Amino acid sequence: MGTGIKICTANTILNCMKQWRLITKIKFLAIGLTLIVASGSWLYGKHNIEWAARVAWGEARGEPDGGMQAVLNVMANRKADPRFPDSLAGVAQQPFQFSAYNYGDPNKKKLEAVDEDDPEYKRAVRLATFAQLGLLWDLTDGATYYHLDEIEQPAYLSDADVSAVIGSHIFYTEK
Repeated sequence: MGTGIKICTANTILNCMKQWRLITKIKFLAIGLTLIVASGSWLYGKHNIEWAARVAWGEARGEPDGGMQAVLNVMANRKADPRFPDSLAGVAQQPFQFSAYNYGDPNKKKLEAVDEDDPEYKRAVRLATFAQLGLLWDLTDGATYYHLDEIEQPAYLSDADVSAVIGSHIFYTEK
């Protein structure tokens, strides 16, 4: 008759320990991968926010309330449009789209060297964070283009509608 007690031998203890070590390694691996993915998402978001904030600061610092937000709205609207890159950083880095990033533009060096304690830049970062999260209210009614009011309307916008005028910028939606 059995007593229900299992007698452990050295072999079964070693097998149990090997299984426990394997399970522990798998758990640590899963935790590590989760942390890597989470930090990657955080870095991806931070990268997008920084690029977007620098463009907004470069294009619209000194503008009245809504100026930087409207520039970020254009960036977010482009991000959502399949004709443009699908990230704020991608939109910001497109050549010749934002004059502040054009080579030879006097704002480019300022944009790259902006002091992170600058109050206007801090405001741009806050607004860019909302844009990255998809929570920035669109002042431009879906605009994907804009230009300074002192510049004539570019030919490629001849069929576009003016959707907003904010500060010294005119915003356009395409028909």
